[in-house]
Amino acid sequence: MNRLVLASSMAVLALGAGALTLDGRAVSASVQDSTSTLQEQHSFGTIARGSTVCVGPLSPTTAPDGSTPGVQISGFTNGEPSLTWQVFSVSSQSAPTLVFQATARFVDATIPPSGNFLFHACVVKNAQSPQDYDLSLNSFPVE
Repeated sequence: MNRLVLASSMAVLALGAGALTLDGRAVSASVQDSTSTLQEQHSFGTIARGSTVCVGPLSPTTAPDGSTPGVQISGFTNGEPSLTWQVFSVSSQSAPTLVFQATARFVDATIPPSGNFLFHACVVKNAQSPQDYDLSLNSFPVE
């Protein structure tokens, strides 16, 4: 595991990351080129029945084409059953609001910006035994 974290850290730094933090299995990175800054919140591991894992907050940033299409949630599980993937908009003046939800083994969706809201992405495990997951929230869509 430590070799994987070290290799991932070196790869992010080689890409020109402005920030990298490691907290258990959560990774936050920022990669900047001449026109845009991609920010990513990422978590992976094993989720237990009745648990919710979230990443964020994250604000949409400008994509390389100059647009601001919104944040992207992407995630997958290699187990059964499907997991529930969610995105919440948050602000200091209001309670979190669910703006996207899907139950599937794989998710890839873009949520348009909404004012000055920040976004959190979550994965929810409701039933059966623990299973692996991988969850990312990007500040603009990437392929």
